[in-house]
Amino acid sequence: MIRPTKKFRQLYLDTLAGLIDFTQIDYLVVSHTEPDHSGLIKDILQRSPQITLVGTKVAIQFLEDFLHQPFARMVVKNGDRLNLGNGHDLEFVAAPNLHWPDTMLTYDHKTQVLYTCDVFGLHFCDDQLYDENLALINADYQLYYDCLMGPNARSVLAALKRMGDLPPYRTIATGHGPLLHHHISELVGRYRDWSQAQAKAETMVALFYAADYGYGDELAQAIAHGIAKTGVAVDLIDLKATDPQEVIEVVGSASGIVIGMPPQSVANAALSTLLAAVNSKQVVGLFESGGGDDESVYPLRNKFQEIGVREAFAPILIKETPGNAIYQLCDEAGTDLGQWLTRDRTVKQMKALDNELDKALGRLSGGLYIITAEKGGVSSAMLASWVSQASTKPLGLSIAVAKDRAIESFMHVGDRFILNVLEEGNYQPLMRHFLKRFAPGADRFTGIKTYPAANGSPILAEALAYLECEVVSRMECPDHWIVYSTVDAGRVSKAEGLTAVHHRKVGNHY
Repeated sequence: MIRPTKKFRQLYLDTLAGLIDFTQIDYLVVSHTEPDHSGLIKDILQRSPQITLVGTKVAIQFLEDFLHQPFARMVVKNGDRLNLGNGHDLEFVAAPNLHWPDTMLTYDHKTQVLYTCDVFGLHFCDDQLYDENLALINADYQLYYDCLMGPNARSVLAALKRMGDLPPYRTIATGHGPLLHHHISELVGRYRDWSQAQAKAETMVALFYAADYGYGDELAQAIAHGIAKTGVAVDLIDLKATDPQEVIEVVGSASGIVIGMPPQSVANAALSTLLAAVNSKQVVGLFESGGGDDESVYPLRNKFQEIGVREAFAPILIKETPGNAIYQLCDEAGTDLGQWLTRDRTVKQMKALDNELDKALGRLSGGLYIITAEKGGVSSAMLASWVSQASTKPLGLSIAVAKDRAIESFMHVGDRFILNVLEEGNYQPLMRHFLKRFAPGADRFTGIKTYPAANGSPILAEALAYLECEVVSRMECPDHWIVYSTVDAGRVSKAEGLTAVHHRKVGNHY
């Protein structure tokens, strides 16, 4: 587990150097690329350029975009092994979406330790290394599951099924909270029970793709990530290795269908089964895999239209090696699909709050701001009002960002953005523009005058003031991330201008 927090960066590296000679490290197993676990990989490689990074195909792709430097790599799949010698034979278990697109677990056959990182963890810390006191951790264990794993209950069940093929494990080494040793059967069983109950009740999207074909893995994971932001479950199914009866059963329980076009050698039987199983109440999305021999999107699209199936997003076409813009488009397309499927639930939740409480909560007012960000040649923006200064030394602020907002992907630890302050009496055009629903991959800044900040993000020319910020940490809430950022620079365009204020009548939506 390699954390990027600047405050502890040097402490971590010094401690590691005291335990092992950097030149003696051969492999670094990357369980997943979430920034709070992978942020110091670049620092490790600077000290040990000979290291081979071991991860899933999707993880290696993410690392290429994150590290921007050559590195030795080993791509592994479910069931693959890496023999380290002296009996330490590592076996890898694919666990995508728990809770990152590229998650995998690692089992050491000699020590019988299963390394799971986020899975089976909890945000709890005391002096006990192991789970001796079950009563002490019960509430935190379930809260962690509900917040991080519950939205992907079907993926949890798939991972548990793969774990069943392993020999017995004596210890589960998690990345958060105590190691599990004394109550493994009980705690793993809870994941199974909770996930089975959740999977029966929740909205689900069946995402079909051809694994290890073209860019299908990476594109499917990007779409799945966008869907999962909305709290909708995703069931990833490999068209090349799935029984037709299983396809029929999954489609029958799905509210949405996403299909990555397989090679023509696989297409006929697989797509015919899918077409026979869908119904007009479902929504569908199609994407090319970029493998060079993809079945065409358009005949299948026409057949879905004839059945009366609604299209969730326009077909995603791959004309060249996918870059950040394509992966962001996939993420946004998935989010659009998830939001469509949860629209009735969202309206129901808005009406559920007590009327007087709703009105009282609505009296909490805030300023009006537009967050703008650029990363990897892709930009995004969002209207915000849940913003507050959070510290003075260093200067810092907090922003509540809904999990299903496109800009959430631009606000991870280490990312930089601009907080544009809107001016009272002069904010309506900008507010109307950024409140629009943009199509996946659309340019948010068409027709808007901007100029680049020192951190590369767009500054709105019509803003009253702007602040250049860097994300330092994030705290997860049920439907929002609380993002804490330090402020590096800022400027006011009109000394006499006042910040626009957002007054709400109710408190259960913006």
